[in-house]
Amino acid sequence: MVWQTATAGLEAATAACAALNLAYFFLRATTAHEPSASRRLAAFVLALLSLAALVESTLTLVIINLVTENGFASPPWFAARSLTFAGMACMSALVLRAVGR
Repeated sequence: MVWQTATAGLEAATAACAALNLAYFFLRATTAHEPSASRRLAAFVLALLSLAALVESTLTLVIINLVTENGFASPPWFAARSLTFAGMACMSALVLRAVGR
């Protein structure tokens, strides 16, 4: 039960970061603020990665809550998903820094 709660918290935090990143990069990819096509494409790719992390984390939360005995609530899964969270959190920190300028 401890790993289930810890994993659910980690997935919720990852989903929140991914949603922030998705909104920011989607806006950058679809507005005329970006001067070059390559920067718009880069923003689109980052939005797509953020969407993937958001969907994956949301689906994992659903599975954790529906299935009591699963491999998602285990130390190896928590360790592996910590890397996804670290990436989304670092990206969110950069997004917040850019928005604050």
